[in-house]
Amino acid sequence: MKYSRPKQAVKKMLQKGRLRYLAHTDIARFSRYAALSSFDDDYEQAVARIMYNVHALEKGLARTADRRLGFGSKALSNLNGALRVYRRKGYDPAGFAWVEGLSVIQRYLELHADHGHDVSFLAGIIDPEFLAPPAADDFRAAGTKVISRGDKLANASKNFYELAQGRSAVREFSGEPIDPDKVLRALDNATKTPSVCNRQGWRVYWTEDKALAGQVLAHQRGFGYPELPEVLLTITVSNNTFLSPVERNQGFVDGGLFAMSVMYGLEHEGLAAVPLNACLYDRAQRAIRSLLDIDPSEVIVMFLAVGAFADETVVPVSDRRSPETFVRRR
Repeated sequence: MKYSRPKQAVKKMLQKGRLRYLAHTDIARFSRYAALSSFDDDYEQAVARIMYNVHALEKGLARTADRRLGFGSKALSNLNGALRVYRRKGYDPAGFAWVEGLSVIQRYLELHADHGHDVSFLAGIIDPEFLAPPAADDFRAAGTKVISRGDKLANASKNFYELAQGRSAVREFSGEPIDPDKVLRALDNATKTPSVCNRQGWRVYWTEDKALAGQVLAHQRGFGYPELPEVLLTITVSNNTFLSPVERNQGFVDGGLFAMSVMYGLEHEGLAAVPLNACLYDRAQRAIRSLLDIDPSEVIVMFLAVGAFADETVVPVSDRRSPETFVRRR
């Protein structure tokens, strides 16, 4: 019979063989094309390295109460190296990443000039060409912007485009309590997220205990602010909900879609939030699984730190590329 145990055992063995093969091709593709070395100089690899360090510097520029002037020497050095590669390869001098890279250096110089802080150390890190003020006002990208709590009061009446365009990742919370029902409404709204064959394999670990949230975030290593979130959501997806080796990555697809729906819901409710990646080494992942009692069947997709907006919050601009740069028409 089709569903006899011996036949299903053979099928499972074959499926595991297919899974190993597909996983091997995944690893081969990633190892060949990911920018694992600073000498990897394909256009997208160079752009990725520039943008990674631009964002690191923007986050430093956005810090206010505990700002440490002269910050970011590693990110500046790495950005300089990536800009060198971009220039050496002759890539577009008007390209998005090039403009972002040179612009964030100018924003760094402006901030330190405003505070009268000596930045002579930059001469040993950044090429003179990249430090020089631009001849024209062409490098006004990157940097920071201010978000006002008052601007969020009308979020519930905005159309979707306005809501989406107004959303920013916020790491610096006011510390005021939030209404947990608003978070629940965002989660309820997110249940409309599509998932493969409507299997809805997502799970959400809700943490209000700030001591516990702090431990989780210490292992995640991407939050970095003293005021911990009022709620930390850890989003996972259960591999128990998948049926075939070709679905091996579907948990990250379904979980990512679900998390984005939650973020839009939180914005609609007027709550501040920041998505935090789950790119974890084994030790950190095991620690987080133990702290939250996450089932071994589940993949950790991401974290969402949620809190109340301060009256004003400085955040990275996080400029976005235009659709013309990534749409491929055939």
